[in-house]
Amino acid sequence: MMGSLAPEKRSLLALACGALLSLLVVSGLSCVSRFIYPESAVDDWLPATQSEFKSYVTPESKAVKEALQDILGDPPYTLSQLGFDDIRNWVADNIAYKSDGERSGRDYWQTSEETLSYRTGDCEDFSILLCSLLRAYGIDGHRVYVALGISGEEDGHAFVIEDWYRAGEWRRVEPQAAAQPSPFSRLFFAGSNLDSRLDEYEITVVFNDLYWDDECLSCQEVQKDSSTLTEIVTTMGDLLRQLSQLIRSLLGPLLN
Repeated sequence: MMGSLAPEKRSLLALACGALLSLLVVSGLSCVSRFIYPESAVDDWLPATQSEFKSYVTPESKAVKEALQDILGDPPYTLSQLGFDDIRNWVADNIAYKSDGERSGRDYWQTSEETLSYRTGDCEDFSILLCSLLRAYGIDGHRVYVALGISGEEDGHAFVIEDWYRAGEWRRVEPQAAAQPSPFSRLFFAGSNLDSRLDEYEITVVFNDLYWDDECLSCQEVQKDSSTLTEIVTTMGDLLRQLSQLIRSLLGPLLN
């Protein structure tokens, strides 16, 4: 087929395919780069009291409400999975990871207002902001929390847990990742999405603006992937379909 194309069309086709491959690789790695763990253990970055924990989640904050309005438009809001995903995607796309060491040289929890102002933060800052926005959106206080987890002796991480999205089924949410990671990123992580990588963390504390709990046994339940192989096959199928559609769209004008 290539032999039947004029030289200039062959050059354009090669350039287009190269650009396509570059874009796909970059899109896959962009989600990977967001998934960063803190360097310190959980005990190094805990507030001292229950009241201090709860004070960080601020659904009534003016800055949080303004951010929510930028994401979803004017209230009132009708709760939907699409709205939930829009909020999550906005946090993942508009806040950049920056460790406490880079900013201040010490462990520090930012308020949602600070995170929205700096447009940077680390894992607890992402989690606090996402929880605040979801609470402002209207998700009930007993259905969404910031969770602190430990894996091993040194690896601590903050994320969000909620049981609203799947109607009573607890799931862990990585605020640094968008709701729909690219096929390349899912394939890179052995067929599992970024949320499922949170399974390794034992939750030690959950909190929001209303509640604090260090014995949340039900929150330990996580929806695990039923089959890694099935996920890989599905991911490859999705990827091949996307590539086929893109190649057809590129070849069409070149062959005419």
